[in-house]
Amino acid sequence: MPPEELSIRCRKVCTPSHVLTDCVLRIASGRIAEVVTGAHAERVPASAEAAAVVAPGFIDSHVHGARGRDVMDGTVESLAAMSAALAAHGTTSFLATTLSAPYSDTEHALRAYAAHHCRIAEGALPIGVHMEGPYLNPVRKGTHDASFLRQTDVPAFTRFLEASGNTVRKITVAPEMDHGLELIREASARGIQVSLGHSDATLDEARAAVEAGARQATHTFNAMRPFHQREPGILGLVLTDERVYTEVIADGVHVHFAALGLLLRLKGPERTILVTDGTSAVDMPDGRYPLGDKQIVLERGECRDPDGTLAGSVLTLDRAVRNLVSVLRVPLCDALTAASATPARSLGLGGRKGVIAPGADADLVFLDEELRVVKTMVAGRVVYRT
Repeated sequence: MPPEELSIRCRKVCTPSHVLTDCVLRIASGRIAEVVTGAHAERVPASAEAAAVVAPGFIDSHVHGARGRDVMDGTVESLAAMSAALAAHGTTSFLATTLSAPYSDTEHALRAYAAHHCRIAEGALPIGVHMEGPYLNPVRKGTHDASFLRQTDVPAFTRFLEASGNTVRKITVAPEMDHGLELIREASARGIQVSLGHSDATLDEARAAVEAGARQATHTFNAMRPFHQREPGILGLVLTDERVYTEVIADGVHVHFAALGLLLRLKGPERTILVTDGTSAVDMPDGRYPLGDKQIVLERGECRDPDGTLAGSVLTLDRAVRNLVSVLRVPLCDALTAASATPARSLGLGGRKGVIAPGADADLVFLDEELRVVKTMVAGRVVYRT
């Protein structure tokens, strides 16, 4: 249990919309009770000193595993390993992400998540499931096994929701597949974030999906019909429709930094969501690691299928933030927004997570001058420190 009250003296706080200096964060019952600034801060007794930068904890809405463990394992040990690994990199909340698999395997993973997620208390908080598949287009399957992809099927999707205990918060869909729009409407009506991905949709098909309720794009640029000047396709819609949030894997492998810079110019940090698409190879040496029921190869920082297809990543959100700041010269507050406030808002958690303000959850990441994680706090409780 977190202490009932805690006061932290901070040199710099990125809320992340603006920067506060020389202030005190007062935490009570796992939430931020007060942000004390100016002369008042000098008179508040502080029980702890912060690192160089304090920011809202990161939120990873697309991560499959870490430290040799995979969501599809369906075990509390795997979920706990992910939670601990993510916390070590400043992530305080995450969506456990599935992979296209036989129905029985997917239902097993969903039931296991429903049974185990409330037992995770030592790291990042699991806040739901992201179903990446099986309703994807084989033409843009990426690392997904085509034999496990299915036509969109609302009754089957409903059974998945029941197996998960209604913990699914996000689903990736190729809208051009049969009954795709029907599934998008059903999921949206249930309050589930629909993300367009692994798709060969035309501009008009993507626009119809947004009109049906889709509001996000999965790992933008990857596993999508490429942009063409006479048929802009799904990318043309995603990059220009202000209603759409854009996931992006900012590792310099999945997306060239020049393309990432273009995305940020078009969408801004308010519509850009940093994700990792992290696999069980995160925090592991080169070798072979599980992704669903297959093995992927980690070599020189890249995860690939044996045929060379990119298969997730070993990116962490603290490194994604550093990449934006150091490579693209993005202002720190903007980079932090894309890792915290924007994913929170996209999931309907704006004001509660992803911000430092009275009433918000005390999910915090403490960074040194080089923006490396020195401490992570979830609900006012330290879950990682160097």
